[in-house]
Amino acid sequence: MNAYLVALTYAVVGAVVIPLGFAVFKTHYRYVDVILGAVAGAALSFIPTLGGVASLVGTVGVLYWRIGRDLFPDIVISVLVARFAMLPVLPLLLRK
Repeated sequence: MNAYLVALTYAVVGAVVIPLGFAVFKTHYRYVDVILGAVAGAALSFIPTLGGVASLVGTVGVLYWRIGRDLFPDIVISVLVARFAMLPVLPLLLRK
C-alpha cells in the first residue's frame, strides 16, 4: 500500500468526518484546527512501524491543544470515528 495514499486518506477523511463528530457533541471549533489536526496526523503516519498509532495520538493531541475542550468524549470519539470511516475508503482507493 502506498504510504502517500494512506497519508492523504488520513488527511481528507479526517478533515471531513471530525467536524461531523464535533457537531454531534456541540464542540466549538474552527475549521483550521481540524485541518491542522488532520495534516499532523497524516504527517505522523510516515513514521515506520508506529505510524498508525502516532498518527492517531498526534491528531488527538493537536486538536486538544488547539480547541482546549474536554479530551473525552468530544475529541477522542470524533477522531476514532474518523479512523473507522477510513476502513471502507482505503479499499476503494486501492482498486485498479
